[in-house]
Amino acid sequence: MVFTEALTVMEQIEQLVERLESLGEKERTKASAILKKYAKGEMNIEEVHYTLLDEGLIPMPARCTMYNKPKHNPEAEEDLRCLIKEKISGH
Repeated sequence: MVFTEALTVMEQIEQLVERLESLGEKERTKASAILKKYAKGEMNIEEVHYTLLDEGLIPMPARCTMYNKPKHNPEAEEDLRCLIKEKISGH
């Protein structure tokens, strides 16, 4: 089930990217800056996830899933980085 949880982390980030335009200006600016760092490879998936959680930009997961480390999935992460670059290139 760790694989499913890894997708959940990435899906949360992907959902944030998809709803970026609907965020307020302050949240959008904050989210864009964090996502750009991830897209450039300056942050790993865990760092971006926890930063987004800390900033309140994605919802806190259920307690039981917080203890399971997401499985590394380079292909899915590269797809996510491409999506981020595509969606926030104009920001």
